[in-house]
Amino acid sequence: MPTPTTDSPARVRRIYDGHAGLYAPSVIAEAAALLDAYLVTAGQHGLDRAAADGEGWLALAAAEAVARRYRRPETDRTPAELNKLSTALTTALTAEGLEVVPTPVRMGVGIAPVPGGPTWGTAGGLAVALYSDSGWELMLNATRTTSHSICAPVNEAGAAEVAGLVHGVLTGDVVDPFRRNR
Repeated sequence: MPTPTTDSPARVRRIYDGHAGLYAPSVIAEAAALLDAYLVTAGQHGLDRAAADGEGWLALAAAEAVARRYRRPETDRTPAELNKLSTALTTALTAEGLEVVPTPVRMGVGIAPVPGGPTWGTAGGLAVALYSDSGWELMLNATRTTSHSICAPVNEAGAAEVAGLVHGVLTGDVVDPFRRNR
């Protein structure tokens, strides 16, 4: 695939920022590369950039196509795979300087709030869960909570990206998906 242009990652980021989930840097880069490939193909068919994507449909198609692959696995994960990924996430969260805490979230890893960061009522920070039939899920560390997808590779490198995003939400550096005024 071609190297993303300087504006393709920004265009994909703007699309993803309009969604309630979180998107790993590698997912943004992958979608930006796909957008550029779409634009190259459009150029090969005699369309200039404005004609090919003036309305933003190619950017949206690239963003959606890439995000879709991280929402659900092709086959269910085994308990051994889930345990390995949970361990990788715990290690990555600790490497980010975050405190892992107990959680009532099934298959979840709880993360304590950080001093000076946002709070969510009585919730004790955040939790990240990964199930046999889903991608990464971010929720409040509470019994009843809303879940938001984290589009990231479901492997050790993806666990590190998830930990970085969670750290950003806890410090307020990443847009909080739980805030209604996104």
